[in-house]
Amino acid sequence: MKRRSQLAVNIAGIGDLILASKSLRALKRSHPEMKLWLLTSSEAAMLAEHFPYIDRVVPFPIRESRRDRRHLWRMWQIVRELRRIDFRYCTNLYLVGSRLGALKMGLLFSLLRSDLKAGHAAFGFGWFLTHKAHSETFSRQHYVDAMCDIAALTGATPDDQGLDVFWDRACESQWAPFFDEQKGLLIGVNPGGDRANRRWDPAGFAETAGNLLNAYRAKILLLGSPAETTIAGDIERRLGSELVVNLSGRMNLHELCYIISRLDLLLTNDSGPMHIAAATGTPVVGIFGPENPAHLRPYAEEDRYRAVYRDVPCRPCLKSSCKNPICLASITPVEVFQACTELIQATKKKSSS
Repeated sequence: MKRRSQLAVNIAGIGDLILASKSLRALKRSHPEMKLWLLTSSEAAMLAEHFPYIDRVVPFPIRESRRDRRHLWRMWQIVRELRRIDFRYCTNLYLVGSRLGALKMGLLFSLLRSDLKAGHAAFGFGWFLTHKAHSETFSRQHYVDAMCDIAALTGATPDDQGLDVFWDRACESQWAPFFDEQKGLLIGVNPGGDRANRRWDPAGFAETAGNLLNAYRAKILLLGSPAETTIAGDIERRLGSELVVNLSGRMNLHELCYIISRLDLLLTNDSGPMHIAAATGTPVVGIFGPENPAHLRPYAEEDRYRAVYRDVPCRPCLKSSCKNPICLASITPVEVFQACTELIQATKKKSSS
């Protein structure tokens, strides 16, 4: 019997799902006769369920297992269920960044059934693959293009479009009236992020937002997860303006996507919301710390983003914490405000032409 399914693996965060959207689209577009399965993290799965070209989403509780070992049993059950399926292709889209990561992914791929196993041949992961992307695939280009190169190992051809993000449209009815009544610029500020060493100083965000308030009388929406309400609350207190609306902890993931899509500008750390903005076409200023912006900048037209960063000798850095984060500490509110101003002016010029 002809195998009718292919499996894409992208066990990473929400931003990484969006970065993978172009390669996922290529896999489905190039192999329309096959159902496209996606094995991804539980948090990314919430959005992936709404991607029209993904036929089945398998949530993998990788982060949950770090907090509660009981999730390891569920992970094993998922692998056993996948092992029963004879996939035509198994493709690991994301980079392999360490020997331990290669060993874990290698164990998974050794248990999957497929004649073609494709991925990033780094740190020994190539031993588990039949079709291999060079170890430097991710270090020499943007991650979106690197993932497309991996998808191409299955014969997939990417289109010339950008990134995608899809959400549950039912959430829009709650928020649409708020946006419909707004006048003037609406600027989102996202001061949080999964990793503390990717977060710029909240005082810098506050000063930049204050300058935007004074220059444009813009309304500022503070964004963030329930775990980031303290950061957003600190910025709200520093600004002390009725034009500031603190939405941190008050949105689910689908609502966050819709809110970002309605903004005139998003100011954010290097994070998932930055990639959501790129996918929705919202102009975005991304502040980069330890990661290389050449690899992870917003994947959008040049007049739709600015990446603010400092060239430092220790980038890229894989540490979870840093005693001397010069990459972020040396970025000033003046240059971030300048980047925001450039985008605002570019957007005005484009809309008037």
